Amino acid sequence: MDALITGESQRIGLSVIDNNDAEHLIEMREDGLITGHHQDGYPDDPAKRSMIDEVEPINQARRFAKYWVYRERGYDTLSLNENPHRIAAVALVLAALEKDAIEEHFTDLYLQVASHYGDTEPPVALPDGARPTHVTYRKDVYLGFTDETLASLANAVSDPDAAAFVQAARRGEVERSLESILSGVCEHEALELVLERPASDWIEAVSGVHVHWDDLAGVYHTEWGDQPSLERDPDARIDLLPYNPDSLEEFRAQLVRVLCCQVRDCYLGMGIAPPMAFRLQGHGIHEFTTWYEHYDFYDRYHDPNATIGTWYEEHTPEGIYDLPAFADGA
Repeated sequence: MDALITGESQRIGLSVIDNNDAEHLIEMREDGLITGHHQDGYPDDPAKRSMIDEVEPINQARRFAKYWVYRERGYDTLSLNENPHRIAAVALVLAALEKDAIEEHFTDLYLQVASHYGDTEPPVALPDGARPTHVTYRKDVYLGFTDETLASLANAVSDPDAAAFVQAARRGEVERSLESILSGVCEHEALELVLERPASDWIEAVSGVHVHWDDLAGVYHTEWGDQPSLERDPDARIDLLPYNPDSLEEFRAQLVRVLCCQVRDCYLGMGIAPPMAFRLQGHGIHEFTTWYEHYDFYDRYHDPNATIGTWYEEHTPEGIYDLPAFADGA
């Protein structure tokens, strides 16, 4: 994938070259709404495109265009579950939270996924028509940081020590604190602000448990849990399949692992490789898991036992993971 911003006035224009060398001319607003898209590699009539082999490259180009404008211009073009930096920051924070904070914010989700096993009472009853084998549970997380601090925190994940910290957290083997990690990568005042605040303030709010399921006709539904009265999108939406956690600490590791898989899905959905710390297999974003399961276009990244044939390294531009100076306070 490659992109070039070709113009910027009331709209941002881009030329995107996808992984099949087809060119896409895309126009979008600063909020990420795509207002024009022309391409030369696939049928213009959507009805004449193959189900995924010609539809998904177009979707990848659109996702990559939005990410490129966000990265190059700093506009908030990425919606929930499209911004890998925000999700990575949430993973880093959850890895570092004290057990009491995990218990405070995530006990309801813990009990919900465990309720499919044994005698655990679910905080939320399954809605009518929801089948236990076709349901996921979701929870929104709002971090208590400014956008500048979030960007610095997410960029810190690319540091080898921080990446190793996240990898250890998703295995449940964390021994070091986030403070000790960030003290080694504190190049910006924004990260120092993280260290000055108690960890209990790192999460501003969480939602209740959302229930997401598909019915017998394959139509998806969501029953929404309580939402905090914040006028902004969450930084991440955790998406968990039912399973039987061994303990709250093991559950924390699973939360971090799922978030890391969601970061992976953001990059794969743009047709590029995720950073090394996020090249793992397992359930991440539910919609991506469905694609991996049912279409040969993607490898089975959701399957821990699958053999992965490509991480799209050959299609990944150099330096694509780093946020530019405007975003990290330089």
